[in-house]
Amino acid sequence: MPGTPGELTYSKDINRYYEALAQATPRAKFWKIGKSEEGRDIVLLAVADEQTIKDLDKYKGMLAELTDPRRTTEARAQELLHTAKPIYWMTSGIHSPETGGPEMLIELAYRMAVEETPFIQAIRNNVIILITPVLEVDGREKEVDTYYYGKKTGKQRPPLMYWGKYVAHDNNRDGMGQYLQLTKNITREVLEWHPTVLHDLHEAQSYLYVSTGTGPYNVSLDPVAIDEWWLLAETEVMEMAKRGVPGVFTYGFYDGWVPNYLFWIGLTHNSFGRFYEVQSYGPDIQENLRLQPTATSREWFRPNPPLPSIKWGPRNNTNIQESTLLFALHKVATERELYLENYWVKNKRAVTKGKTEAPYAWVIPANQLRKDDAADMVNALREQGLEIQVAGSAFKAGNADVAAGDYVIRADQPYRTLADMYFAVQNYPPANPRPYDDTGWTMQYMRNVKLVAVNDKSVLDQPMSLIGSPVKVPGKLEGSGGTIVIEHTTDNALMGFRFKHANVTMMAAEDDFEMNGHKFRAGAFIIPNANISGLRPSIEEMGLSAWAVSTVPSVKSHEMQVPRIGYVHAWQRTQDEGWVRAALDNYGVPYTYFSDQRLKDGNLRSKYDVIIYPHVGGNSASHLTGIPKVGPDPVPYKKSEMTPNLGALDQSDDIRGGMGIEGLAELAKFVQEGGTLITEGSTSAFVADYGMATGVTVEHPAQLFARGSILRAQIVDMKSPIAYGYDQKDLPVYFNQDPVFSAGGGAGGFGGGGRGGFGGGAGPDISQNVTPNAVPIHVSPWDASNPPAAAPTMSEAQQMEAVRQQMRAFGVVEDVRPRVVMTFPANPNDTLLSGTLAGGQALSNHPAALDVNYGRGHIVMFALRPFWRWQTQGTYFLGFNAILNWNHLDAGKAEPGNGRRPSAR
Repeated sequence: MPGTPGELTYSKDINRYYEALAQATPRAKFWKIGKSEEGRDIVLLAVADEQTIKDLDKYKGMLAELTDPRRTTEARAQELLHTAKPIYWMTSGIHSPETGGPEMLIELAYRMAVEETPFIQAIRNNVIILITPVLEVDGREKEVDTYYYGKKTGKQRPPLMYWGKYVAHDNNRDGMGQYLQLTKNITREVLEWHPTVLHDLHEAQSYLYVSTGTGPYNVSLDPVAIDEWWLLAETEVMEMAKRGVPGVFTYGFYDGWVPNYLFWIGLTHNSFGRFYEVQSYGPDIQENLRLQPTATSREWFRPNPPLPSIKWGPRNNTNIQESTLLFALHKVATERELYLENYWVKNKRAVTKGKTEAPYAWVIPANQLRKDDAADMVNALREQGLEIQVAGSAFKAGNADVAAGDYVIRADQPYRTLADMYFAVQNYPPANPRPYDDTGWTMQYMRNVKLVAVNDKSVLDQPMSLIGSPVKVPGKLEGSGGTIVIEHTTDNALMGFRFKHANVTMMAAEDDFEMNGHKFRAGAFIIPNANISGLRPSIEEMGLSAWAVSTVPSVKSHEMQVPRIGYVHAWQRTQDEGWVRAALDNYGVPYTYFSDQRLKDGNLRSKYDVIIYPHVGGNSASHLTGIPKVGPDPVPYKKSEMTPNLGALDQSDDIRGGMGIEGLAELAKFVQEGGTLITEGSTSAFVADYGMATGVTVEHPAQLFARGSILRAQIVDMKSPIAYGYDQKDLPVYFNQDPVFSAGGGAGGFGGGGRGGFGGGAGPDISQNVTPNAVPIHVSPWDASNPPAAAPTMSEAQQMEAVRQQMRAFGVVEDVRPRVVMTFPANPNDTLLSGTLAGGQALSNHPAALDVNYGRGHIVMFALRPFWRWQTQGTYFLGFNAILNWNHLDAGKAEPGNGRRPSAR
């Protein structure tokens, strides 16, 4: 029974109930919309009056007509506004510890199907209700397992280490990248059903927050979408206040900026996306829930605040959530023509905007260097409903020279809203309220794919044809001979090719070279004595560019020995490492997955050549100690009779304790004995703080503010194998506040020039600033073919002498100084490409990527995040190159004292 203290319902049992409900009443219909990564069903229940359920396809068709004003006349639309019915789709359970939504939706579904009050009838007769009770079905089963383990044993319940196969909380940040099955399933159904409202249910506020947001709002949103947020939210707040229910409010908590949340799948398709945050369900009763004054103060947006203390239990959660939701449903039902009209207007204005305002189209050149990843981007956009054309012939439109076969995204289509949001450059002045999540996400930057916004309307009149199936770039193997040379383009398919043919000897060129009239960059794959017939199918299938030649190129090269990969996770947080796993899995890279506790077992070098240790979060000490050992009882995380849904990825009899000093020593020994350790973010800071990264220190600049932004990084050592394949020295990278590295002193700090953001501060006092967007932040334009001029610096001799002085001061041996592969620009005005930045000079000339010799091995350290939320495909190959060239990372390295390569600050 929903709201019962001490009880939670498994997703599979909720599904069984919904299926039984649909069998018992003609007012409901139940079906499955897809599977999770672990094979569990994600479902939909439709509830409406009996005749509407019989005519579901008819009503679905009506909403499809309202979606496309290119095919639907205004007269037909006006007719549909009076005959169609809005779809109100409720989703829940995406965040597994937030347990109340799925329970409440059991009761709501029953009431909507059987209750005969005029209030409920008004909803049922005028709205089609869709319910997905649990989105993260894998995590729900694990959550229920861990709850009952604690309840039945009286011991500490295990933390919910894994929700889905890859990520936890970030499953609600996959709206743009769309790697997870739950996201793909919802997107597919949104494109089929065109819901008027997509409403996601969460638990993170007291007592109930209705989403509107503090702003800044995404600039690509139609103003009508923002007005809808406020119109419905204020209705809910008012109706609950009229009935004396405290703690229902709006505005605070969230901003409305980044379109990566699940409910934004509605907004990017011109529907009405929204969410609730409710006080936790429990399901245990809190006898005296006490809230902080910041949650109970009376504010303009919270005129009826929560009580300072209350007895709170699962029934409170069910009641307040269900009641508020019923008022929303009733509002949409009684004003259904308004919400249908808004949907029509948003679609119509999107098409009109594409005909009357620049950009009129976006062009993705098909024959660019990273053509396979460009095609992958096209396919990803098509899966989200964006129409993409192929140019029928070459033409010029304003600033765009379009070749036959190029991909053209017309702006005069209903979902141009999505294109606007994804392709725009974000500008988030730090004077705004602190951002809730990322501030920059420009898709073509993060994927390192060329895209041109076309500002000439004539592009709409050019010959082009709609793409009707997934784009496939045909690979090519030209020429004849027994050696194959494959161009290194940084297309991620190259990684899959290497591991698919792991038993084939492949070499990597260490320098640029020319052969048979074709110029190859360093990193080109050379396959001597190649089995042409065996490799050709993969080359063609994966879209690679290869040449068969009669002799092995004379360029200096080394063997790309396929490594044995160990993959370390930390029990205290598996959130971010899952995105790295996703990249490896997607491209067929095998690895052995184990927890940091297992590092203590030793003998790492006998088992692995490469160890990947992704970002964990927290400070360096927490990486060492892990989950604190509090209390006498172990905290197991494993599959058992009591917890049958745990342990799919990893398990332990006691997840407390971390790697400890012993594990750190074994990790250091692994590198000293010739292994390669790859770190990013917090784990890079960890190895520096604990002395493994000789000559590298971690800074914590208080003035820096760079919340989830796209920054310019510059490859300062193009000879490094980590940089193989990249054809430009400047590269857009994702950076989120830290770490900030210094590597031995040197060039940094000289000739910086300019001041990033708001002159280097954390932003002005915002307490009275009601127009924070009146002064945009400085954003550096991105043009890979025309990078900014370098700021004045010291001479190379001065730089090297400064490096030596710094190293001597720190006791660093010169021949093991860090090899700086990438840095942030010297001039902070060149740093920000999309998002936000203040205090940018704190990054000037600081390393973004390092290769550190340690004993006979290497530590590759990224301050940037190469693998971020299935969005940064353009930097994947920085990590992939480190894996492929793990035992030859010294290739191309300047000899000490030759002055060829200055070190960064």
